Amino acid sequence: MKKINTFIIDDEISAINTLRGMLESYFPQVHIMEEARSVSDALFKLQRSQPDLVFLDIEMPPFGNGFEFLEKSPNPSFGVIFVTAYPNHAVKAINHVQPWGYLVKPYSVGDLAKAIQNATTKIEELKSAQTVNPETQGILISDARKGNVVIKVGDIVYCQADGATTDIFYLKDGKTTRFTASKTLKDIEELLPAQFFCRCHHSFLVNFSFIERYVQTGRNGIIHLRTKAEVPISVGKMESFEVQFANFLSAKD
Repeated sequence: MKKINTFIIDDEISAINTLRGMLESYFPQVHIMEEARSVSDALFKLQRSQPDLVFLDIEMPPFGNGFEFLEKSPNPSFGVIFVTAYPNHAVKAINHVQPWGYLVKPYSVGDLAKAIQNATTKIEELKSAQTVNPETQGILISDARKGNVVIKVGDIVYCQADGATTDIFYLKDGKTTRFTASKTLKDIEELLPAQFFCRCHHSFLVNFSFIERYVQTGRNGIIHLRTKAEVPISVGKMESFEVQFANFLSAKD
């Protein structure tokens, strides 16, 4: 039985304990990877895990809410089941997030079972869609001078922010070519598959596939690419970079 890797986020320990107990008793296919009681803790733990599914509380005073967690999550590839005491958030949740489930406390095992069944179906659909190698797919980038250009994802070496535009360095005919896109680095990041690309610095996005090696220089670091280019790793991004790069390498084995 394929496990569903799951993250529980709720500010109330009693709510976490209740959900964990129901999952462990009735849903052996669900594996709880992480638990968190605040948005900041959840974002930190998300860096070291790749959940398929997040059970997410909405109101978590005084340290934020579930919508804030989703807005700050880098390239979220997981599904969400909201678990909340506030049914009035349902419309916003559906319009903004399209959750896989919406459970209002107190909920029954039957309610939970329906949400997990829907999540299972969604996960299977996503994994079927991922059988196409995203590296072979292209993204359409606009530029005021060159018009619309299609760049294959697997050819992109790294991207560098330049204010409101982004320089994309990619391979063309075996040589590194630069293209200036009329998009911010965040916009470009959202177009690219998270399993291959990492925001290693406020101004840089790098393709794991081109990394030859990296070295730490104090608390930050330098990435050496196969194209002989070098990309910095900032202090704040070092830990998440190392975790994501390790996940990328293990997925290739």
